[in-house]
Amino acid sequence: MKVALYSKGILENNIQVYMDIINCLTTNNIELVLHEDLQVALTNNFKAKDDRIVYKNYSELIRHKVDFMISIGGDGTFLNTLLFVKDSNIPVLGFNIGRLGFLANNSIDEIDSVIQALINNKFIIESRSVIELETSAPLFKEDRYALNDFTIHKRDNSSLTAITTYLNGEFFNKYWGDGLIVATPTGSTAYSMSCGGPIVYPEASNFVITPVAPHNLNVRPVIVPDNVELSFEINSREGGFLISLDSRYKIVDETYKLKLKKAPFNIQLVRLNDMKFSDIIREKLNWGIDSRNV
Repeated sequence: MKVALYSKGILENNIQVYMDIINCLTTNNIELVLHEDLQVALTNNFKAKDDRIVYKNYSELIRHKVDFMISIGGDGTFLNTLLFVKDSNIPVLGFNIGRLGFLANNSIDEIDSVIQALINNKFIIESRSVIELETSAPLFKEDRYALNDFTIHKRDNSSLTAITTYLNGEFFNKYWGDGLIVATPTGSTAYSMSCGGPIVYPEASNFVITPVAPHNLNVRPVIVPDNVELSFEINSREGGFLISLDSRYKIVDETYKLKLKKAPFNIQLVRLNDMKFSDIIREKLNWGIDSRNV
C-alpha cells in the first residue's frame, strides 16, 4: 500500500502527532509519499529522514500511484487536498488537529485503529460533489474547484452588493446584502450553516444558496438541484468584490462573468464503518445534550 500525506504546516506542539502517524504507517510496511512542504518542515525542524518520496502538485501525485491520501490538520487542510486529488478517485482520510472537524473527523487518539481499518478494508467510501467555477477571464485556472462552497462577498466596509442570480439562464432572484454563498452538501455545515443555511446530507444532489446578511429580511436560503447552472451579475458602489472557492479568493470587478456548476468528478472520502453522518453532526454540534445539566 502507498499513502500520500498532506499538511499545510507543522506547529512544534503537534510534531509528535506527525511522527506517530508516520511511524504507524511505516511500521505496517506502508510506503509514504509526502507533500514537499511537509517533508521540508520535517527535515529542517525535526531532523526527520530526507529521502522520502515527495510530490508538489496533482500530476506528481498521480504519477506516484498512491492508494490513499491522509490529511493532517483541520477541515481547511482537508479542503486543500481537493487540488491534489481532483478527478483521480484517490480516497482522502483526515486526522483532526483543528477545531470542529466535520471532514477531518478522525481523532489523533485513534491513529493505530484508523490505520488498521485502512489496512483491513474496514471503511466506507463516500462520494462528495464538487463545484466548478467558470469565469470570463482566467482567475483560479486549474484550481477552479471547491468541495465546500463558492462565495461572493463585498470588500472591507464597502456598501452592500446587488447580486442578480440566474438558474439555467433564467432570472431567479436579486440579492442585496453582504454577499451570497453557494454550498455543496459537504459545505452545508460550514459558512452556509453559520449564515442560517440548512444542513444537507452528503449524498443529496443539491446546492444550497444562502444570502449573507440580506437587506431584505424575507430572503431565505434555498435548496436547488445540482444539475442547474448558476450565473451571476454583481453590482457594487465601490466597483469591486471578493469571490472565493473554499479558502482561496480573488478580487474582481463587475466586468467578470461568473458561472457555477457541478464538476464532472466527485471527491472520495474515507469514513470508518462505525461513523455515520448523523453521529458526526450530533457530536460536533452537541445535539441531544440537555444543557441544563451541563
